[in-house]
Amino acid sequence: MTDSQNLTFAHFSADDAEQILESVVAPIYAATHADVISSVFYDPDRFLQRVRGYMRSPGFELVTATVKSEPAGLALGYALPAGARWWQGLTTEVDPDAIAENGHRTFALCELMVHPKLQRLGIARAIHDELLRNRPEDRATLLVRDDNTAAQTAYAKWGWTKLGKLQPYPDSPNYDALLLPLRAGAI
Repeated sequence: MTDSQNLTFAHFSADDAEQILESVVAPIYAATHADVISSVFYDPDRFLQRVRGYMRSPGFELVTATVKSEPAGLALGYALPAGARWWQGLTTEVDPDAIAENGHRTFALCELMVHPKLQRLGIARAIHDELLRNRPEDRATLLVRDDNTAAQTAYAKWGWTKLGKLQPYPDSPNYDALLLPLRAGAI
């Protein structure tokens, strides 16, 4: 039996998410990024600025998971608007149709984090599925560091495929941009 079977989920809109940014989101972020948190790109304040930017986007949603009333992890994202900045920074050639956004085609999964003491118990998959379960978009996208072997392996098992390489900010690491169909025939 894994802890993922004892999870309680909560869904938050942008308005509601603001109330838990400092108490839940920031501590889980700090715990899951301890190895890189001293880097300018991973600075906790800069991270919270990015999250607040996501919160201004249509379709924003945050899902938290708790185990025995303790925060275990979270995932958050938003629907990519037409002309989304998301695909800027692609460093590999991709079919322009693959990155054409219309405001309801793609859900951007921006963060998926599980507290380190609860990793490898199926919690990340459970949170992932809970966030994506009822999304109205045709597909989802996410960015994963190209050197994050554990995450790369998990996402491949969950059905994600690589679209290309992307560096969203000049001081950010390189990422693989992945896609997952949420509807039959979508991508």
